[in-house]
Amino acid sequence: MNPVRLLLVAGAFIVSCSSTQNSSRAPNADRTFMFAPRVDMKFRHEMKNLDEVAVAGSNYRDSMESRVLWEVAVTQEGDTKYFYHRRLLELGLKVNGADVLAGPEIASQRAEVVQKMSRDGQVIDITGTEQVTQALKTVVPPAQRARVAEVFSPENLRTMLMTRAVDAFDEVVGKPTDHGSTWSSKMGNGPLRGKQVLVDSSVGCGPKTCRKLKRTYDVDPEKVGDFARRRVATFLAASGLEPGSMRVVEAKLKVEDTFVVEPDTCHFHDANLAQEGKVVLEGPKGNRMEVVFTNKQTSHAEYPPPA
Repeated sequence: MNPVRLLLVAGAFIVSCSSTQNSSRAPNADRTFMFAPRVDMKFRHEMKNLDEVAVAGSNYRDSMESRVLWEVAVTQEGDTKYFYHRRLLELGLKVNGADVLAGPEIASQRAEVVQKMSRDGQVIDITGTEQVTQALKTVVPPAQRARVAEVFSPENLRTMLMTRAVDAFDEVVGKPTDHGSTWSSKMGNGPLRGKQVLVDSSVGCGPKTCRKLKRTYDVDPEKVGDFARRRVATFLAASGLEPGSMRVVEAKLKVEDTFVVEPDTCHFHDANLAQEGKVVLEGPKGNRMEVVFTNKQTSHAEYPPPA
């Protein structure tokens, strides 16, 4: 299975939050998002992902559902660096609806990933992802080991954590907090290119008042089609067809992306990315195939009350 299955927007690039990104402020705006994490605390971060591809009118279905739970400790080094120590507590997996891991099996491996951040909220480095991959190889049943190790490879885990960091920090720090404010988004890769971030509303998040932000994208239909061909390559081969021989007749992708952050710390609380797409492929003899795919990601953090 291709690592692209993690998410269509995988491979997010780290971008600067300097004045090179244009922003539009609401009237009387005077506050900006600040990166000021509370240190010497621990919180829990839960990440869920459902990824599914099916061929209409057939029995072909390829899906993976995961739930990852981290315990995160935040420390500081001088005035310039922060460290997010992520210890893996649970990792639950289902493949095509069948349980592969319940979740707690991974805890005994004590795998830890360290995310090193600059004072302005940019990722300097992420280390230790190979520990998670190796831990999974230890606990996953042999029949699923290669597939799971590919999806949760060190590179894909880095991408996943980089994406969340860009969401909560890199595209947000220094931008106005007022409702209606907008700025350009540089998020995304592959079929998706970030277009704009909007400060949509204020929402409660525990004792804090957070901002809910929405991100919009431009979509490249050709790259959506390429993704679909790769994801059903096995099905095509079984049908006697080469993926490269299938022409993209139609490609649609609907994307909804929201996230919730604290303005005065940039601690994120919730993030939701939902993608639904349809691609119609046509073979050399005019035979058509409809590929339907869904990817739903949620991320939630629970913080201790401020001291």
